[in-house]
Amino acid sequence: MSKPIEAEIVEETQAVVLSEIKYPVSQIDLNALLEEYKEIPTIDPDGDIDLVGEQYRFVERGHKAFVRARTSIEKTRKLLKQPALDYGKKVDDIAKEFQATILSTEVKLQIQRKIVEDNEARKQREAEELEEARIDNIKRVINALKNAPMECINKSAIVIREAMNLMEYPTIKTLEEYLEEAVNIYNLSQTQMKQMYDNQLLVENAQQLKDERDEENRKLKAIEDKKQQAERDLFAQQQAEFQKQKYDFARQQREQQEAIDLQNANIEADRMLREQAELKQQREQQEAIEADAKKERDGKLLDDAVMETFAALKSHKGISEMLNAIIRGEIINVKFEIE
Repeated sequence: MSKPIEAEIVEETQAVVLSEIKYPVSQIDLNALLEEYKEIPTIDPDGDIDLVGEQYRFVERGHKAFVRARTSIEKTRKLLKQPALDYGKKVDDIAKEFQATILSTEVKLQIQRKIVEDNEARKQREAEELEEARIDNIKRVINALKNAPMECINKSAIVIREAMNLMEYPTIKTLEEYLEEAVNIYNLSQTQMKQMYDNQLLVENAQQLKDERDEENRKLKAIEDKKQQAERDLFAQQQAEFQKQKYDFARQQREQQEAIDLQNANIEADRMLREQAELKQQREQQEAIEADAKKERDGKLLDDAVMETFAALKSHKGISEMLNAIIRGEIINVKFEIE
């Protein structure tokens, strides 16, 4: 079936459908019905029965008329639309047949097209990445030139001079379209670093002079300290000698006093020994007198005890009775003990 024939069918069907759209209710009849029921009464079921019946019949008749009109229009609508639905389904079936034939080749073409487009996109992306890397590298170079003075803060003059010498002059090879900007930044940084170098050199020279003066003052102070220390050592030595002489004198005095004290102690000891000897002699004489007196008393007491014992023994008859009396302790001055 060719494409021109299909086009003729579409035009013919559209003409038929548009010419046959007629509904069983005319606009005039519908307008008359709407006019008749423009005002719908509100029915009071509890009102006058005749009025209620009349109103109900009016409402019932109108409701049925509107239902008939609506249902007849709906039925006609479905009848009129069915050919169009059948035609639409036929159009869809033909389109699906054509699309199925086209799709396989379309997909193959799309795959090949996408291969080329993806490759072009990749090349574009790589080119953009290379360009971005180039710009980033240039910015790093420019930032390094710009930040060079900051890196020299609190650095020595020799370090600043080395940093100035290590800064590479911008070239078209590395900076390309940014060359003019880079040259301006290079010159500005070199000027700033030169000023920093001059200031730091002045500071370092001043510090060197100060250090030299401090070193000289330190040496002079060391000499003065050494001199004062020698004086202190001499004074300490003199004090030590004086203390030694004082100690020796005190020791000699102490030794002399100790000799005197020893001599006095010996004299006192001899005196005490003589007194003790005299006392001893007097005590021995007294003890001899007392011993003689005691001996005399003891002899008299012994004689008295013997006589009493003898009298006690004499009062007992027989040896056996005498021994028993001794054992019982009845004999005066006689004590029986078993060893």
